[in-house]
Amino acid sequence: MNPDTATLDPGARPAAGRSIKSLAELEAAALRDLEILDYPLKSWIRPVAREDGAHVFDVVVIGGGHSGLCAGMALKREKILNSIILDENAAGEEGPWQTYARMPDLRTRKSVTGAELGYPNLTYRAYFEARFGAAAYENLKRITCDEWTSYLQWMRRLLDVPVRNGVRVDLIDRVGGVFRLSTRENGKSGLVYARRIILASGPLSTGGTNIPEPIAEGLPKHVYGHVYDHVDFGALKGKAVAVIGAGASAFDNAGTALEQGAGEVHLFVRRPHIPRLSLIRWTDFSGFLNTYADLDDDQRWKLAAEVQRNPSPPPIRALNRVDKRPDFHIHFSSPVSSARMDGDKVVIVTATGEHRVDHVLCATGFSFRLDKAPLFASIAKHIALWRDRYTPESGGSDKFPWSPYLGRHYEFVEKIPGEAPWLKYIFNFTQSATLSMGPTGRVSGLKYGVRRLMIGVGNSFMREDFETHLASVRRYNDSELDGHPWVEKPLAKV
Repeated sequence: MNPDTATLDPGARPAAGRSIKSLAELEAAALRDLEILDYPLKSWIRPVAREDGAHVFDVVVIGGGHSGLCAGMALKREKILNSIILDENAAGEEGPWQTYARMPDLRTRKSVTGAELGYPNLTYRAYFEARFGAAAYENLKRITCDEWTSYLQWMRRLLDVPVRNGVRVDLIDRVGGVFRLSTRENGKSGLVYARRIILASGPLSTGGTNIPEPIAEGLPKHVYGHVYDHVDFGALKGKAVAVIGAGASAFDNAGTALEQGAGEVHLFVRRPHIPRLSLIRWTDFSGFLNTYADLDDDQRWKLAAEVQRNPSPPPIRALNRVDKRPDFHIHFSSPVSSARMDGDKVVIVTATGEHRVDHVLCATGFSFRLDKAPLFASIAKHIALWRDRYTPESGGSDKFPWSPYLGRHYEFVEKIPGEAPWLKYIFNFTQSATLSMGPTGRVSGLKYGVRRLMIGVGNSFMREDFETHLASVRRYNDSELDGHPWVEKPLAKV
């Protein structure tokens, strides 16, 4: 038996005040916490059936990264038990950490909390210390991507969160009073039905990647790609690679390309320098994270516009990864004006001249254009955007007007009232919620975001099923006082 993964008998829990010495002891303590706080126990959601007998989930969470996993954990705690998480990736590859997040460690501080939903024995610190000791945690600088993945997989196993891997959701539509999700699993098409949907599927699901026009219009597709896509770095060995962008992902991919054998990397930056301030760091306080979504439209727009005024710079370790390498070249004040092929070479044209490379990687972010996202092909026309609800005086990212305008609990809002009232049953817990809700998708936002999300999901069920609950309370007839001479006779069973 592996002492790091075995679950202790409840009687073997560590005594109060004694430090936890192994992962097995931590698991026992965490399960004890969950048991003590597991109240109320009653499952309360009205079951819904289809005439064809197909199962209807109460909630389907699309995406099993840390946002989706935490939502799934919270649903269990709220006794919304007929729920499932669907993720297109294999187990352990959910989220970005083993795919397009090509940095060695998280940019989040090691002390961040939120993924544990308030249970100290489920925090990353408790998990790390149980495995390696308190001294090792004190010496820890950053959480590696591999360790974060391991931590999430540990919580998934310990809490028995229902996840189906290898299931891609291609389309959401509304049929017969429920949502119908068209899926693809093991090469076969399928259908999944749900009363509620939580989108935790990352930035690519709600608009896709941004490719600069000069690249998309001037080059054949085989010589360029986006850093959020699969990149075959082995095929770039010995090649000259252009990276467009100046954010953390640009430097992460430049470093990865060089470390895996690229001959040289040229990084093109529009600005004359790297921004000095990471204004997103300013948002890491409870007043902002807990209340931003309740501000009025003008306040939210102005705050968001200030935060994005300077794009977040890469962390210093991302710069240090490449800045001393002779095979790395950075070009400032060099927006790409055009691109073309010259034989088998790519010619990148900027204000500083022409540059010949073999391949282009675009680290140019993602889009919030729901109307361009295949997942929303059937429903995007009904979804209200910020451009439908608010006209700013000035400022803001060009993404802002296209961002979905959400209700206070991440729910979609109708563009035209009355045309699609069921939209409020889709909860958008992805990065495209940021303008409406504040930081979403970041670990630091989970502490407040999941709580707000669960209030919205619970409210939606309670309101939709109000008549069922009203009838239930009218039928309620259980009492521990029956038979006592001072107590009224029991009501007749209805």
